Amino acid sequence: MNGPYFSLNGRLTPVEEAQVPLDDLAFAYGFGVYETLKVRHGFLYFPELHEERLWLSARTVGLEHPFQPGDFRRFLEELVAANQVGDANLKALLIGGPTARDARLAILVLNPLFPDRKGYKVGAAAITWNGERVYPQAKSLNMLVSYLAYREAQGRGAYDALLVNRHGQITEGTRTNFFVTDGSALATAPAEQVLQGVTQLTVRNVIRDLGIPLEERPIPLSELPAWKGAFVTSTSTKVLPLNRIDDQAVPLSPLIDKLRLGYDAWLDEYARSRG
Repeated sequence: MNGPYFSLNGRLTPVEEAQVPLDDLAFAYGFGVYETLKVRHGFLYFPELHEERLWLSARTVGLEHPFQPGDFRRFLEELVAANQVGDANLKALLIGGPTARDARLAILVLNPLFPDRKGYKVGAAAITWNGERVYPQAKSLNMLVSYLAYREAQGRGAYDALLVNRHGQITEGTRTNFFVTDGSALATAPAEQVLQGVTQLTVRNVIRDLGIPLEERPIPLSELPAWKGAFVTSTSTKVLPLNRIDDQAVPLSPLIDKLRLGYDAWLDEYARSRG
């Protein structure tokens, strides 16, 4: 953790007091949900969207808690101010308990994640991994499938692993959402199959503004040789083109580059209009 404080149930707490009891079964068994946000130049991006998704994830897994709408955003802003955060990622962990009042919400300040900048120009590699997340629409702490897939991706020098379901369809990355293009339109997996990332949701504003058709549909891995481009999105990644999936080269699409630059500009305008 960075800075002198983390937030625990809205209380600024010295980082040296952070602890997880070894007999905390909710934490050990993954009965919790989480969010990752970014702060750049002191500006906190999309706190309202992350709060909405945190509460949705909690409802999806039946995690009751005492927090009210607006609490999460307030806790975030107080932590950013107390730690004088410039560039960082914030990780929020909402851990369940026997009753709602036993739930705990911890928010940590972590080092920011910046992908290699040359990847935005030349693309990045991904692998595929046969696996499906439990409760795909919840950002759950049950991360074993994603952890194993991402570890394999790192071992093979790839940026991320793309999860392939039992039907042979790519759903999402271990920490990213996935899009493909035929050169003129975009496609991404159906919302019910994936965790819709905040970046995936906000990049749709730029897709719409640019007039690019977007379809939600299953993405069979067998279509890979016909794709004219592919990319992943996430809080830290933004829009990152892929140049290879497993052993198959993927073309770098001018459409994706246009979208990438458009989303960067959209983020800058978002920060200016709310700063």
